[in-house]
Amino acid sequence: MKRIHRTIIISVFAAALVAASGTAANAQVIVCAKHAQIVEYLKDEFQELQGAFGLVGDKAILELFLSPHGATWTIVITDISGKSCILAAGDSWEQKPDIGGLET
Repeated sequence: MKRIHRTIIISVFAAALVAASGTAANAQVIVCAKHAQIVEYLKDEFQELQGAFGLVGDKAILELFLSPHGATWTIVITDISGKSCILAAGDSWEQKPDIGGLET
């Protein structure tokens, strides 16, 4: 039951993230393609590689792609069919120091 609630919260957060970035002055197009195409594009254009990922229930995976030294970053969600969509992208990613008690 807790897992279902967490999945719903994460899904709502992802949708809110997309909606918040879609203001008239800062409209962003959501780009979707096969996972391999998105990965290749991020690597070729921005030198971004997967830096972290997490499961969204049993329906999707959320990935963070980072370029060297955090110059650029991209958040991608991929469904079980292999369709990936870029949810957000930006620059100047800062990695916080390790948080005690969290293992990755």
